[in-house]
Amino acid sequence: MLFDFHYIFSWWLTIFLFGTLSLPIIFSLFNKFWDKGYIFSKTISLVLLTYFSLIFGVFKILPFTSSGLFLLISFFILFDVWFLLKQKRYKKFFLDFKKYYRVFIFEEILFFLILTLWSYIRGFAPDIQDLEKYMDWGFVNSALKSNFLPPTDMWFAGESINYYYFGHLIFALITKLSKVISSVGYNLSIATVCSLAFVSAFSLVSNVAYLSFIKNKKLINSSFKKALLAGLISALLLTFGGNLHSVYKIIRLNYQQNNNHFIFSQEAISKATASYWYPDATRFIGHDPDTNDKTIHEFPLYSFVVADLHGHMNDIFIVILFLAFLFITLEKSKSFFDWKFIVGSGFILSVCYMTNAWDFAVYGLVLAIFSFLINFNKTSKSLIKTIINGLMIIVFWYIFSYPFSVNFVPMMDGIKISDGHSPFYQLFILYGGFWLICLPFFVLVIKKFIGNWKLKIENLCKSDLFIFSLILIASLLVLIPELIYIKDIYIYEYRRANTMFKLVYQAFILYSLASGYVLIRFSSLFKSKIFKYFYYFGFLSIFCIHMIYPYFAIKSYYGNLKDYKGLDGLKYLETLYPDNYQAILWLNKNISGQPVVLEAVGDSYTTFNQVSSATGLPTVQGWIVHEWLWRGGYDAPAARQKDVETIYLSTNLDKVKDLISKYHIEYIFVGAKEYEKYENLNPKRFEEIGGEIVFQSGQTTIYRL
Repeated sequence: MLFDFHYIFSWWLTIFLFGTLSLPIIFSLFNKFWDKGYIFSKTISLVLLTYFSLIFGVFKILPFTSSGLFLLISFFILFDVWFLLKQKRYKKFFLDFKKYYRVFIFEEILFFLILTLWSYIRGFAPDIQDLEKYMDWGFVNSALKSNFLPPTDMWFAGESINYYYFGHLIFALITKLSKVISSVGYNLSIATVCSLAFVSAFSLVSNVAYLSFIKNKKLINSSFKKALLAGLISALLLTFGGNLHSVYKIIRLNYQQNNNHFIFSQEAISKATASYWYPDATRFIGHDPDTNDKTIHEFPLYSFVVADLHGHMNDIFIVILFLAFLFITLEKSKSFFDWKFIVGSGFILSVCYMTNAWDFAVYGLVLAIFSFLINFNKTSKSLIKTIINGLMIIVFWYIFSYPFSVNFVPMMDGIKISDGHSPFYQLFILYGGFWLICLPFFVLVIKKFIGNWKLKIENLCKSDLFIFSLILIASLLVLIPELIYIKDIYIYEYRRANTMFKLVYQAFILYSLASGYVLIRFSSLFKSKIFKYFYYFGFLSIFCIHMIYPYFAIKSYYGNLKDYKGLDGLKYLETLYPDNYQAILWLNKNISGQPVVLEAVGDSYTTFNQVSSATGLPTVQGWIVHEWLWRGGYDAPAARQKDVETIYLSTNLDKVKDLISKYHIEYIFVGAKEYEKYENLNPKRFEEIGGEIVFQSGQTTIYRL
C-alpha cells in the first residue's frame, strides 16, 4: 500500500486544488448550509473545467492538453478575483473561511479517508479487465490522446465516441494534470466517485435536516447532532448499502440445504452464508427463479466493487450536486422567472445528460415535482409557473448540451408496453427496506399536506417537501419498468433489463438520501413514544441488513483482502499476455497523436482489443456488440469486421493495400489475440507491402506502414 500512496496523494492534491477554484461561488450559493457546501466545490470545479474543455475542444479553440487546461485554470482564477472584488465579496468570503475552516478540514479529511480506503480495496483486484472495463478505460485513454474533442472512438477509427463520455472526460482531465499513469488513474477514479458520493450525500442530507430544524426553530445542539446523524446514515446507505436480498437468500439457502427445514445453528447458517454470491442481489428478478423476463437492478456499492467506470456510476456525485442546487435555489417567490435557478438547472442537467442520459429525465422529473410543491398556492398559477420554468430549463439544457449533441446520435428505438412484470415479493426484497423506512413519513406528509381535506402546503417545511419529492420519484422509478420500457438492441429475454437498471439505480440513490432525514424527523412527527421506539428498532434492523452486503461483496471480489497487488490496472497483462504487455508499454511511450493501429476484432466482454483500450489508439473495429449499439445497427461494424479479416488473411495484396489506405492504418499489431482469431495468419505478408518492424517481443510484432 505504501508504494501506491504517492499516487493517491497526487490525485487527491489535484482534486483539492481544483476545488479551491470554486470556493467563492460555492460559499455564495450555499451560504445557508452549515458547511457552506464545501464538498460541492470539487464537483463544480471538475464539471466546469471539463465542460469548457469540451466546448473549446469541439470548436477547435483550445486543445485538450496540459497547457490548454492550465490556460483554462488561469481564466478561472481571474473570474474568482473579479467575483470576489465585485461588491467587496472578498470580505465575507474570508470571514466565512476563518469561521468554518474546521468544518472544511473535517470534510476534506473525510473525503481523503474514503478515497484512500477504496483505493486500498481496489489494490487487491486492480485488473482493468472483464465486464465494461476495456470500454471505460479506452474512453479515458482516447481522451488523454485526443488533441481536440470529442474523443476519437478507439474501436471505430475515423469516428468520435457515440456514447455518454463526459464522466470519462472528467477523469481524463484529473489524470492528465495529476501526472498519474492512466492504469493507476482508472482505479483512483473509482475511489473518487465512491468518496465524492459519500461526502456529498452526507453534506446534502445533513444540511436538509439542519435547515428543517431552523425552519421549525428547534436548532439546539442535540438537533445539530441529529442532522449530522441523518447525513451519515444516508451516506452509508447510498455508498456502502445493499438491500434485503442477502438475508432472504441466506435463509432460503439454509432451508434448501437442510431438506426444506430451516436450521438455526451456527453450522447451518455458516454453510448458507458461504454459499451466498453477492451479484445475485443485482440479478434477482427473472433470474431466481429463471424466466424469460430477466432484469438488472444494480446499486452504487456493486458498481464500486466491480469497478466499471460507467456513466451511471460516474454521475452519482453530479446528480447529488444537482439535488443540492435544486434544494438551495428553489424558493417560493412572486417572480415568475428565477434565472439563477433556470440557467443553473439547465446547465447541471446538461452535464447529467452528457454523463448518463437517463439522469436528465429522472432529475428533470424531481425538479418538476419539487418545483410544483414549492410554488403550490391552490391556483393554476403554480402549475403554469412550473411548466413555463420547466420549458425554459429544457431550452438551456439543449443549449448547454449542444457541444456534445452535435456529434452524438441517440440510440433508443422507441417505447414499448411492458409485457413482463416483477413479482411483488421480489420488488419488496429489493426495495422493501426503503419502503418500510419511508412509507410512514410519506403518509404523514400527505396527511399534513391535506389537513382536514384542505390543501395546506404551509403545514410542511421545505425540507419535508424535498424529501417527499425524492421518495415519490424513487417509487415511480421502481414502477415505470412494470409499465413501459425503452426498446434497445438487447434480446427479448432482456427487453426491459436496461430500462429497469437505469431507473432503479437512481431510485436506490433517492431512497438512500431520504432515509437518513426520515429517521430524524420522526421525533417531531410522532407523539407516541411506543410507536417511535418500534420504528427506531425497525429502522436499525433494516439498516443493519442493508449494511451487511459489503461483507459479501468485498470479501468475494477482493479475495478476503489477503493479496495486495497495487493500483496498476495493466499489470495483470504482464502475466496473461507478457509480449502484448511490453508492446502496449512501447506504444504508450513512443507513439504520439492517434494513428490507427490495426488489431483483431473481438467479441464484447473478452480480452480482445486490449491494445486500443490500453493505449487510446484507434483501431478499425473493436468490440462488435458495443459498436452495434453505438452505430445504430450491425451493418457498419460487420463490414469493418470483414475488412479487418481481409487485411490479416487475404493473399490479394492490392486489396489489402486499398483497405489500409481506406482506414488510414499506420501500424499493424500482430500478437496472441490475432493468432487466436486468424488461424492462418502469415505476418510476413505485411513486410511485402512495406511494413517495417518497429517492435518485437516473442510472438508479438508491430509493423509500421
